[in-house]
Order: sequence, then C-alpha cells, then structure tokens
Amino acid sequence: MIRLGICTAAENLEKIAAIGFDYIELGLSRTAALSDAEFSELEAMVSASPLKAECFNGMLPAEVRVTGDNVNATAQHEYLDHAFSRARRLGGRVVVFGSSAARNVPYGFPIDMAWRQIANFLRLVERHAAAYDITVAIEPLRRAECNVINYVSEAVMLASLFQLPHIKALGDTYHMAVGSESLKALTLAGPMLAHVHTANGLDRRCPSFGDGEDYTGIFKALLLGGYDGRVSIEGRFDDLEHEAREGLEVLTKAREAAMNEIASGN
Repeated sequence: MIRLGICTAAENLEKIAAIGFDYIELGLSRTAALSDAEFSELEAMVSASPLKAECFNGMLPAEVRVTGDNVNATAQHEYLDHAFSRARRLGGRVVVFGSSAARNVPYGFPIDMAWRQIANFLRLVERHAAAYDITVAIEPLRRAECNVINYVSEAVMLASLFQLPHIKALGDTYHMAVGSESLKALTLAGPMLAHVHTANGLDRRCPSFGDGEDYTGIFKALLLGGYDGRVSIEGRFDDLEHEAREGLEVLTKAREAAMNEIASGN
C-alpha cells in the first residue's frame, strides 16, 4: 500500500498526526543546522509522536556546492555525515536530492565537468547513505529552479547508470506537469523510483477536490510500475490544518480509485 505524508515544518507534527497522515517529511538542511539542544528537543518530540520523519527534502544548503569552482569534497563529507546521522535518528528512510542552489551549474562553467562533479558527489553520497541505511532520491526540478536534471527520465537514467544501491530517483508531479513530462515516466521508472511528491500542477497548491489534477491517474501510473513507497504532498497552504485534511482525503480516494481501476482491468 502506498503510504501518504506531507512536507511541512516540525512544529506541525501534532496536527499532521491528528489528521491521519502516515509520516511527516522535514527539511534536512534545516534539521542539520539546529543546535544540539534544539535537535534534542526535536528528537524528543518525534519520539513521542505516532509519526516519524521518514523522509527529508532540501538535502543540501547552498554553500555545500555540487557543481562549479567551489566544490569541496571534505565539506560535502562532513555535512552528509552530520545530516544523515540526524535524519536516521528521527526515523529517516529517504532523503531527497533536489537542492537547486547547490546543484545549479554556474553560468559559463563547462557542462561536461559539472556532470562529472555530480557523478563524484553521488558516489560520495552512496557511502553515507549506506552507512545510515538511507535511500537518496534524485529529484528532477523544473528549469525555472534548476538548470540540470529536469526530468524523471534523466534521474532514472543517472541512477541506473551508476548502479549505486542507495541512489534512486524521485518523481514530482508538479515539476512533471511544468515540464510536460508524461505520467508514463512514473510507470517506466519501475524499481528505480524511490519517492514521490505531488501537488496541483498549475499552482503547486495542496491537492483539493475539483482542482483539475488527475490524482487517480498519478496513482495508477505508480501502481502499474509496481511502486509501493511513499507519496508526499509538497504544496502551498493558506490554512494548513483544513487544506491538509482535504488533501489527504483527495489522495486516499485517488489511491483507492486507481487500485479499483487496475483490479477491474481498466
């Protein structure tokens, strides 16, 4: 059964648990930047909650560069060890590698060298992911946010070529909609797909009834590819408690409808 979560701040943990989500998705760089005392408070709060922080997005702060002239492997190593350790202590199983500010290729920098830097970084990430039993999902981002790795097919290709056991791909249906990437990419990703983000494809708001997004189609594409992981809402809110509750209901019904369609052969 595909499990449902939401990307939000830790202070919303109690509300998210009461609504009925399966997990919460926090920001890794924000978690890594906490003081030891602040992190201890967060750890105690998560420990007391029925939900765990099973997923983390925002893997890198801008200063831990992946491409360009200021890449520092020692800084990458130290940050990943610290951040992944904290993620694991909070129940982390998946870390999302989007991090456009750290990943964007600087203007005029050789693109072939940038790709080699990304490859080297992923090999370094694999060592830390293996040490903490975490899967890292490469997130394709829309071109307005990032100038490299924009499609699910690209993320899947990278993960497939390197064959690093803890490096997989992510599908974000908002970025897919902006880039006109077919939902079939989710099906074709198969076992290389480790995590999914979703929101309304037009304005990146939390899913709601009648918002025009084909959430049943999203779940059907995932199920046809054998996906049984997690789907997190990553969208904008005006009223978190009200909109997240509706969002969970929308996704729950879409998941059920997709399962019924597949079972009936449609």
